[in-house]
Amino acid sequence: MPECYLCDAKADTREHVPARGFFDLLPANVITVPACKSCNSSFAKDEEYFRTVVVAQCFATSPAARRVWSGPIIRSLWRRGYKGLRERLVRHLTTIDIWNEEAHHPVKLPGVVVEGGRAARVVRKIVRGLYFATRDQKLVDSDLIIFRDGDVRLDPQQLTRGWTETDMGEVFRFRSHIEDYGGAIWIEFYRTQWWLALTGQAAHNYPKS
Repeated sequence: MPECYLCDAKADTREHVPARGFFDLLPANVITVPACKSCNSSFAKDEEYFRTVVVAQCFATSPAARRVWSGPIIRSLWRRGYKGLRERLVRHLTTIDIWNEEAHHPVKLPGVVVEGGRAARVVRKIVRGLYFATRDQKLVDSDLIIFRDGDVRLDPQQLTRGWTETDMGEVFRFRSHIEDYGGAIWIEFYRTQWWLALTGQAAHNYPKS
């Protein structure tokens, strides 16, 4: 068996990238990578949290997100062992202003404040899985830096034009441009939420300030 894509242990399972829980229907071109059960289980709670907040944020714009919310997420939230997740989500509810084009004034809608550390942990895991699948090499955390769409002002369509794309339908797609010295991977959920990752020397050379 090959080694886990995250650690040096022997792989004893295969893991979907991203986790299959994001999909209402699993696409034919979903990526799987060798993993160990220890790494797989250590991310389980963070992935459940991340899926819930991403789907909630994309609910208004994505039919696929609405199907995932009304099906597996609702069922998960009311399981006995998910009381902690329900309470965390309630504590992080907030009100956001959305511009109403028809009425030409802002309206207040419910939103959720995302725990950045937990989200970043899952995004880094996804990027490491995609890197392994495309390069057949492991990517260590120190060779990776990520940016959320709200943190940087750039046009992802312009930036990633000409990059290699894998499209898994409305739920997920990613584009990559990686050379031996490093590169970048762009991921997007539900055609709404996206993150950009720099890898290798591109990450090391980025100004940390």
